[in-house]
Amino acid sequence: MIRRAWLMMATGGLAALLGIGIHWWRTEPAPAGREATAALFAASFPDAEGRLQSLAQWRGRPLLVNFWATWCPPCVEEMPELQRVRDAYLARGVEVIGIGIDNAARIAAFRDRHRLTLPLLVAGVGGSELNRTLGNAGGALPYTVLIDADGRIRERHLGQVRPAQLRRWLESTLPPG
Repeated sequence: MIRRAWLMMATGGLAALLGIGIHWWRTEPAPAGREATAALFAASFPDAEGRLQSLAQWRGRPLLVNFWATWCPPCVEEMPELQRVRDAYLARGVEVIGIGIDNAARIAAFRDRHRLTLPLLVAGVGGSELNRTLGNAGGALPYTVLIDADGRIRERHLGQVRPAQLRRWLESTLPPG
């Protein structure tokens, strides 16, 4: 009887470890190298007014890229904090952009309702492939990537990113100042 209980507990423990491993494998961002940032800086998307914006305009400076959508509750919740981070770090050369997996009308209405000034680009489903190229194999939202001034991916986070985490990322990437 005791042997059977130990066997069941061991089997349950292995199943739990397997489940944790599969969860980690499905949610942990995949590695992404220079070819990923080259793809990012080669991309262009319209803003909410329909003006085409090349992401190459932000090459050579720290860039925080957030993939999001108006229909994604954690995305909506973190967007005001991304605006505050932009306001705090813009003078230090950091740009924060949102790449919306959405349509222009919804992005414009969201921007206006929340009084956002950070660049919001309209990628629609085309942004999902770029999202995957930057390491988010599942394409889930929100997904945030920090690229340093040399074009290297420094940090990536799948899910809602917390304000303190964003600030730690930026402070570790920027020269003291």
